[in-house]
Amino acid sequence: MVSQNFSSFLEKRIAECGNPVCMGMDPVLDLIPLEGTPEEKVKRFYFEILEEILRRGVSPAVIKPNSAYYECISIDALRVLQDIIKVYQSAGIPSILDAKRGDIGKSSAAYARAAFDVFGADAVTVSPWMGSDSVAPFLPQGGFKGVYALLRTSNKGAADFQDLKTKEGSTAFYAVAEKLMAWDNGNLGAVVGATHPEELEAITRFFVEHNHEIPFLIPGVSIPGVPGGQGGDAKTVLNAINNGGGKRQFHVLNSSSGLNFAWQAKGNPSSFAVACVDALERLTDSLR
Repeated sequence: MVSQNFSSFLEKRIAECGNPVCMGMDPVLDLIPLEGTPEEKVKRFYFEILEEILRRGVSPAVIKPNSAYYECISIDALRVLQDIIKVYQSAGIPSILDAKRGDIGKSSAAYARAAFDVFGADAVTVSPWMGSDSVAPFLPQGGFKGVYALLRTSNKGAADFQDLKTKEGSTAFYAVAEKLMAWDNGNLGAVVGATHPEELEAITRFFVEHNHEIPFLIPGVSIPGVPGGQGGDAKTVLNAINNGGGKRQFHVLNSSSGLNFAWQAKGNPSSFAVACVDALERLTDSLR
């Protein structure tokens, strides 16, 4: 996967697969209708979904496993996470490791090696709230390893800090956005929630007005008729970016449980892989 930087790599990948969907991979053991050890269940679940993806020729642009869901199962489940990233990459599907790292410089450097060298991820999520030295180790010069910094999240507690007013009269998350532009070397993106389209439009316009678009990872996208997601309509999300003046086609829209456990909508657990790819196809079709 050779490219000038992560931003241009994403644009090329999205153009090739024909959609900007990011498939979250957050295993919930009670919702995986397979027998075996927890590790076997998770591995078979995602491998069978990949087989269906390849059989149907319907692929997400990227995958996004959340490391916490594997860590809470066992140490061996972390090897499964490594295997999942590797096998999807072998099928041409890059990965974002959702780990939300961020620490003092030396610790961040160790986290970066874990994400990129041990797990083999193509990108990782980080928290920028400890400042430049906590983010810089994830952004080596050269190559195209991506970094998505938390910018504007949609959880209830986000307002505790992200909405604080700065002495300049702006809002804290816009101050973070300014720093992201200063730190960006072509590999830095931002996590922006899908549940408030008007705010997403304003954030897009902020970057556009500064002549510095960066790729967004947009969680919380819902699929009609499928449980899961946080209520963000995918088409509305893309329209918000367009209305904000966004030109580059490198933003990805994430759905996790809505894709992973789409089988719940039809109540047929034995066809979980088919249901997942059916939901993926509906989501991609809705964006055309």
